[in-house]
Amino acid sequence: MVLRIGIRFTVLLLTAVLLLSSLVSQAPGTDDIFVQVLADAVTSLDPAQSTKTQDWQVTWLLFDALTQLSADATQMLPALAERWETSTDGLTSTFHLRKNVRFHDGTFVDAEAVKASYERRYLPTSPYYTPDKPRPYEKIMSDWVKEIRTPDPHTVVITTHYARPHQFAQVSIVSLRALREQKGDLSRAPIGTGPFRLERWEGKEIVLQPFSESWHGRPKLAAARFVAQSDDAESVKRLAAGESHLGLNIPSDFYEQLRANPRVKLLPYGGLNTMFLGMQLDRPLLKDRRVREAIVRAVDRERIATVLGRGAMIASRSILPPNCPGFDSAISQPAYDPDRARALLRDAGMASGLRLRLLYHNPLEVWSEIVYAVQADLEKVGIGVELLRAPSWTAYHVERKKNAHHLYLYSWGVSAPDPERFLYPLFYSQSENNFGGLTSKRIDQLLTEARQPMEASRRLRVFSQANGFVVEEIPALFLVHRINMAGVSTKLKGLELNLEGLPQDKLATVEIR
Repeated sequence: MVLRIGIRFTVLLLTAVLLLSSLVSQAPGTDDIFVQVLADAVTSLDPAQSTKTQDWQVTWLLFDALTQLSADATQMLPALAERWETSTDGLTSTFHLRKNVRFHDGTFVDAEAVKASYERRYLPTSPYYTPDKPRPYEKIMSDWVKEIRTPDPHTVVITTHYARPHQFAQVSIVSLRALREQKGDLSRAPIGTGPFRLERWEGKEIVLQPFSESWHGRPKLAAARFVAQSDDAESVKRLAAGESHLGLNIPSDFYEQLRANPRVKLLPYGGLNTMFLGMQLDRPLLKDRRVREAIVRAVDRERIATVLGRGAMIASRSILPPNCPGFDSAISQPAYDPDRARALLRDAGMASGLRLRLLYHNPLEVWSEIVYAVQADLEKVGIGVELLRAPSWTAYHVERKKNAHHLYLYSWGVSAPDPERFLYPLFYSQSENNFGGLTSKRIDQLLTEARQPMEASRRLRVFSQANGFVVEEIPALFLVHRINMAGVSTKLKGLELNLEGLPQDKLATVEIR
């Protein structure tokens, strides 16, 4: 009897050991932890409070929107909304939500959570509107959204003042319970529906754990770890050594080093951006269009793109990059011609003694190189340039608002190929991002007209016309469009980057092998 019990116990024990061994072999281990080095420390994990790239790289895995753009941003794909219908004028969209989708706190996604997630961004009467917190999207949202209705728990009807369907993929949906408990501030308590949830945030390190009940399916990775490292050389060193798996915005001077490394492959992404030298049009020295044209003609954009870009820059013709709808190669700012630049300065009575202050911040070393190239070219035609370097973007904008400079180096990038996203925020007279102060009735009229319901091809023609008028006004020297480069570990399998350099699948299916 004792012998039989002992045999039975041994069999059960062996079965349990084999089962446990099987489970352990299937479970992700420490080698399955995805590591990404960020260029700066994360400031907030509330998607309504920040536009900073490093914040978005983390929140991308934590939250979902009603829709999601395809990797090339040309198609709208289902996300929390499994399907939708749009009115003939393009202004009313009816979204049908997936059923039984859970937030990280266990609550279900419903129409009220969607409504609250939208209204907290722009509506002061919303109980989750936080007047004491940053609200970078407030102006965009208040101008765009007209009404949100919830006819039933799984249907949301959104009516807008103008058609901008890409925006539905930009508004993250958050837990209604979390909004109530955190009084509208999710900066340290991000509760979404993404395939990962926050485990801990300590100093410059953030660790995310897979969300087992994600509608995406349980991720195959054991965790996702983000570490802030502002030193480019150190970030590349970690990537080259196999200590991290993804690095974005790789500086061009590291391209050859990484190309020779079998642990890393380089992937281009994006291109929907423009680096430009803005001009303060209210400054007496720059009110004369001849001076502004001289500045444009003095700078060799092709040389900057070729020499400093190392194959990852395209010289700009206007604010619109070539891969943006509405781009017209016939529309181009004045060509490089230093002799003509000198003649223009003589005609304007500024052949000598013209000195300008240039404000800039250099998040990457190539920004400094571009500034020095611009400075050298301008000085060759007789324009002295005093450089005013800001140590951070915060300091840059503080200095910019003092209006003690003439020129400012800036870059504008968008996540969807739509000319409205370049032209309206940068050159509509009342836009908060129109830093140079361009005021043009004809440009304002065209940008306003393009927001009215109309056939798509006509809309692009209107934006193209507005772009032509912007080039005529010369509010800036459009320098280059950067083709961003990502360094990716060859151990990563199944990774596809979208235009912003984010994993298209939010790491839900990516593996480390």
